[in-house]
Amino acid sequence: MAAVKVKILKIVDMSYPIFVEFELVDAKGASHYFIDKVPVVSGDDELVPPCVGYMRCNIINETENTFIIDTALPDDIASKDGKYVFEVNKDRII
Repeated sequence: MAAVKVKILKIVDMSYPIFVEFELVDAKGASHYFIDKVPVVSGDDELVPPCVGYMRCNIINETENTFIIDTALPDDIASKDGKYVFEVNKDRII
């Protein structure tokens, strides 16, 4: 299982669990926005945005400098636009 680096932008709901908005920047520099629970992107329940987080994903293909990732498994995380597949620079994957 891989994880892609994201930027946690803000808290959007303080109920339990806390929901945050976060951003993934793809290989072309385009931003994709998501909203999900804190445990999906961070183990820190006391996080203070903006901060770094990681979203789990599967690598489904690769080029010399990029990975094609799918965020459907294991956590079913779709962007606000309903997308699951993104091309990201290899240095964004752990």
